[in-house]
Parts: sequence; structure tokens; C-alpha cells
Amino acid sequence: MILIFGKGKTGKSLEKLIKSLNLKYEIRDDKDIKYSHLNRYSEIIVSPGIPFHHKIFKKSKELKIPIYGEVEFAYRYFKNRIIAVTGTDGKSTTTKLIQHLIGVENIDIGGNYGIPFSEIVLKNKSVKPTVLELSSFQIYTLKNFNADIGVFLNLYPDHLDWHKRFLHYRYTKYKLFKKVKNAVLNFDSKYIKNCPSPEKKYYFSLEKLPENIEGAYISENNVNFVFKKDRFSLNLEDIPIKGIHNLQNIMASVITAYIFGIKPDDILERLKSFKPLPHRMEYIGSKEGVSFYNDSKATTVQSVKMALKSFPEKRVILIAGGIYKGGNFSDLKNELSHHVKKVILIGRDKQKIYNEIKHFVTDIENTKTLENAVNIAFKSAEKGDVVLLSPGCSSFDMFKNFEERGLKFIEAFRNLNNG
Repeated sequence: MILIFGKGKTGKSLEKLIKSLNLKYEIRDDKDIKYSHLNRYSEIIVSPGIPFHHKIFKKSKELKIPIYGEVEFAYRYFKNRIIAVTGTDGKSTTTKLIQHLIGVENIDIGGNYGIPFSEIVLKNKSVKPTVLELSSFQIYTLKNFNADIGVFLNLYPDHLDWHKRFLHYRYTKYKLFKKVKNAVLNFDSKYIKNCPSPEKKYYFSLEKLPENIEGAYISENNVNFVFKKDRFSLNLEDIPIKGIHNLQNIMASVITAYIFGIKPDDILERLKSFKPLPHRMEYIGSKEGVSFYNDSKATTVQSVKMALKSFPEKRVILIAGGIYKGGNFSDLKNELSHHVKKVILIGRDKQKIYNEIKHFVTDIENTKTLENAVNIAFKSAEKGDVVLLSPGCSSFDMFKNFEERGLKFIEAFRNLNNG
């Protein structure tokens, strides 16, 4: 009998798949599990949110019961090509962009973005290839899973409440690439550049790549794609989504679509029609010459850095704060010192952030609500300025999720326009 441990979205999707396979199972969580009964199960499938230091892992090891995650189980019954996307930031945008470049009708999408993998397996019976966004939580429990193409976007300290140490987080990510046939790697990251991967490697970089390396790089005003059989380029002015990090996402996505077999002309044409996902460097409008950007999905310090680098010629009023996830806001010293005119802090850990940036930001203001922050930002702004919500923190102290936080920001902006 199989034990499904976790009754959330993933557990319920897994239950549907297991039912369709006519396998015996029980579904439990922390509230109704009896560890004295564990030996009745032949295998345990845990939901992604269950950390490796949870009691269920220790007990399964003691009893020598195989334990793994939903992605690993669903993989047993999937017989088509898989593209797996991971990284600290940008996974969802890249996953969606890869699907867009290959063709929405030609490939499914899921995992950590959209629907769980088990639901895809149940739905399409392995007819279509699939792009999976995979978090470190999902990768940790992989054993035999093998993607045709693995994409590694970036790596910064994150989820340290789950992983405890950055080293554990890093080696968990590496686990995805031990068996992939094609790896698409960030050449600019010392952690990713030499990621252990057994077969073909492609790289993307914000600077020129060394000779004889296939992949993509930025040179002058172009994104250049270099492969053994093809060379093509894209003008930066034709990029449909804003941000340096999105240049990396685009390079990784184009390389992936090319490896998959899409012709360069088709890739470049489809790229023009891509629309950015909500809450990710989303331009929401302007008032009296002040532009507003919703980057609520930015929950790490590094993602804030990338957002600020996207406005090198602008004066920025930054709204940040929430529940601190790791990293150090003092790493933003260069960006905050040069073109951020004011920082407005909200959320549970605003004092911690204040202490980390107070020595190189002259104008910092704390406030209780996001609506207050938007009003303060607008009053502080002049024509040509940018108001940027890029929190660098999770949202659960004040909101249900980053989506609700972004929608509240948009609502506060619209209230300005109605005032």
C-alpha cells in the first residue's frame, strides 16, 4: 500500500493518478498520521512542502521504506520528453516562455507552476512533451527522474528555513542535472557554470562567451545565439519583457527551444508576442509622469537587485519588506546608493531591513500598509521617477500570497488615479 503524505494541491492530484492506476493507498498528513503503523506501507510519497528534516523521513529510513516525491512517482508513468526548469528566481517566466516558443498546442506545462505533474500524466496519457518548473523541494526527493533538457537559471540563498544551509540548497539543485541529456546553464554564476552534468552543456551569459561554447550572450545591442549549425541574433530593443534577469530568462528559453527542435525564425517570431507574467516587473501605468512597476514576485534580495538594475537611468522609489527569507539587503549597496532616491519599508521585518541599509540610503520611511507606501511614494516622486514594488521578502505576514500583494499594489495605484 502507498502512503501519500500531504493533503494539499499536490497530494490531491497524486491521489487522482493513483486511483486511476487502481493502486491501494492512504492519504495522511501531520494531523492523522500514526507512525506506529508506517510498516504497513510499501512506499511513501511526500508533498513538496515536507522538509527533509521532518520526522517522516527519519522514520521511513529506520523502517527501510522507500520515500520520494510526487514528481518522481508521476515520472514512472510518463513516456515523453521533459524539459525541467529550476533556479532561485525566474522559473515561472522561463517555463511559460519555453512553452510559448515551442507552441502552447505542442507542449504541456506544470510542476511548481500551473498544475502538478501527476495531473498532467493523468490528463494527457503521455501524448505531449512537458515543461516542468521544479523547486528545490521537488528536486530533493528525485531518484530516477531524468529530463531531456535541464535549465539552471541562477542560484542565491533562499528557502534556508527548509534547507538550513546554502550548501544543502545548492547540492539539492545539482541533483536535477546528474542525468540530463542537455543542460542549459548560467555561465555568469560560479555555482552553476561547473554544475555536474554528464552530457551536452549550453551556456548563456551577459558577456561574450569563450570560443567553441554553444549558447547565448549579450554583445553591444544584441543577444547573440551561437550553435554549431546556426547563428542568429536579436536586437535588445525587440525584447518584449523588461529587466536584466529577463534577458537571462530569454536566452535560456531560446536555447531550450532550439535544442528541442524549433527553427530560429519561428523562435524569434514567437518571442515578439510573449506577454510577461503578472507581478514580475509588470508595468501597471503612470500618473503625472511617474511610472509604477509591480514586481511582487521578487521575494529574494537578488531579485530586487536585478529589478533595480533594470532602471539604470531612472530615479527609483523602492517599496520593500515582508517576511525576511535570507540574504542581506546590504548587498544592494551599489544600486541603492546610485539611483534609489527613497526606500519605503513595510511588513514584519522592516526594522531588520532598515538596519541593513541605513548607512547608505539617506531617505528611508517605515509604514504599516502597502496603500500608505504607494501614497508616500507618489508624494515623494517627481516626473520621470519610477515607483517600484520589489519586496525582497515573502508576503505571508500581510497577504495570502505574492499575487494578492501585487493586486493590492495595483489597486492602490488605481486609487491614486481616481483621486
